[in-house]
Amino acid sequence: MPMPRPSLADIADPAVWQDGVPHDTFTWLRANEPVAWWDHPGGQKGFWVVSRWQDVVDLSRNTEVFSSRAGVVNLDDLAPDQLEARRTMLEEDPPRHTELRALVDPDFSPRAIKAWEDTFRALTQMVLNETLRQQSFDFVEQVAKALPIRILGKILGVPEQHTDDLVTWGNQMLGASDPDYHDPELAAYSPESLRKLPFGHPAALRAFALAEKMAGERRAGQPDDVTARLRFGQVQGASLSDEEYKATWLMLVIAGNETTRHALSHGLLVFIEHPEQWDRRRRRPDRLGIAAEEILRWATPINWHRRQVTAAYELHGVELQPGDKLILAFTSANRDETVFDDPFRFEMTRKPNPHVSFGRGGPHHCLGAFLARMEVRIVFEELLKRVTGFRLAGPVQRLQSNHLNGIKALPIEVALNEKGFGNSACHSEWSGAE
Repeated sequence: MPMPRPSLADIADPAVWQDGVPHDTFTWLRANEPVAWWDHPGGQKGFWVVSRWQDVVDLSRNTEVFSSRAGVVNLDDLAPDQLEARRTMLEEDPPRHTELRALVDPDFSPRAIKAWEDTFRALTQMVLNETLRQQSFDFVEQVAKALPIRILGKILGVPEQHTDDLVTWGNQMLGASDPDYHDPELAAYSPESLRKLPFGHPAALRAFALAEKMAGERRAGQPDDVTARLRFGQVQGASLSDEEYKATWLMLVIAGNETTRHALSHGLLVFIEHPEQWDRRRRRPDRLGIAAEEILRWATPINWHRRQVTAAYELHGVELQPGDKLILAFTSANRDETVFDDPFRFEMTRKPNPHVSFGRGGPHHCLGAFLARMEVRIVFEELLKRVTGFRLAGPVQRLQSNHLNGIKALPIEVALNEKGFGNSACHSEWSGAE
C-alpha cells in the first residue's frame, strides 16, 4: 500500500527554493514515490517528478521515449511556433542533436580546454589578487560572477567590453522569477511579443544583436572560433538558420556561465560551513581534483531538466503515456542513498562520485563539463595559495528559481595567507591557520 503523502514542499514554486533545496521532500519521494505526480503552478497539465539516480540516468539516455523537443528548462507547455523560435541543440534529439553538437564539440574537448588553462589561471590570479585585498566582499559579485564569463567570452570570441552584458542578460532571463532581477522594460512588451523570445524576455534581443554583430564580423573560417563555427558550419549540408544560430549561441553563453558561477558559490559556502574540510584541503592540495567533483555534486547548479514522453512506458508501476511531461530531478539524484554513501556529508575524497550534475553519459551529457571542472579546480587551487579561512559577513541570498540552484549574494571575510600577501595582520583565530 502506498505511503500517504506528508506535507511536502511545493518544488514547482520558485519561492520554495529561495530557502534552500527542499531535500526532505526529495528524500521522501525517493523512498516512497520515485515517480510522483505534481500539479503545475500555473494551472496547465501537471508533470511527473523522477527522483532516483538510476531512473534519472536511464531516462536521460533513452531519447527515443523521453524527448527534449518539447523543451528542457520550462515547466510551461509552449506552442509549436514558440518552441521552434527558441530551439537549440538542447531542445533536439538525435540524430540532429548529435550533428548540431558536432559543430562545437571539439572546442570543449579535454584537449581544447587544456589549452585554455593558463589563460584562465592568469585571469583567476588577477581577479583574486585584486579582490582578496579587500578581505570583506561579495564572493558572487566579485569572483564567481566575474571569472566564468571571461573565459567563456574568450572561447566564443566576445569582445571584452561585452562580458558584463552577458552576465546581466543571463540574470534577467534565467532569474526572471526573482524580483531582484526584474527588468522594468518588460512592461513595454505585450505577451504576444514576448512569447517567441528565449525565456520570454527582451534581454534575448540584446544578446541576439551581439550575436548578429559578431557573425557579421566573421567570414567562413575567419576567425577560427566557436561563433564562426556556429554561423558557418553545416548540418546535413545546410547552415543554421539565423534564429537557430542566435538561439544556440545564447544557450552556450548562459549554460557556460550560470552553472559554473553557482557551483563556485556553493563550493565556497560549503567550505565556510565545514572549515575542517578547507584545512584538509590546504594540507593535501594534490587531492583537489577529487574535491572539484564533490563540489559539483554538492552544488548541483541545475535542479532538473524536462523530458516529454513519446511512447507508453512503465516505471515503478506508473504508466507513463505519450504527451506526459516529467522532470529529471538532478538535485535529488545527487543525494540518492543507494548510490552515495552518506550523501548529505560533504567529503572531498569521495570516490567513486558518479554525480549527475553534468548528466551521466548519453547524448545530452553537458558540453561544457570539462570547462566547468577546470574552472572549479583552478579557482580553489588559487584560493588555497592565498586564504587560510573564510567566514560569512552577512546573510546568504539564494536565487528564487525552481530550475537553477543559485546564490545571488555571498558576503564573506577572508583570512589571508602570509605567504600569499605578506600580511601577518590578516591572521585571526577563526581562520584555522596552522
